[in-house]
Amino acid sequence: MTHPYSIFIWQPERHGGSWFEPIQAYTQEYAIYVANLIHQDTRYGLIIAAYPNKETVEKIEKYIARYKE
Repeated sequence: MTHPYSIFIWQPERHGGSWFEPIQAYTQEYAIYVANLIHQDTRYGLIIAAYPNKETVEKIEKYIARYKE
């Protein structure tokens, strides 16, 4: 692991979607700072406070488990 903190963003597509990781941070403070900057951009119609469904959570948990191996 190169950075202990990451921000993942769900990119919806026509037939499914995918997660991408635009930010990696060394400190929690920097990760929170960047998340707040992204959140401030919601005035243009982006939905930041969206929560994943059960299937998405399971996929992310599998990804994290594979990453830790």
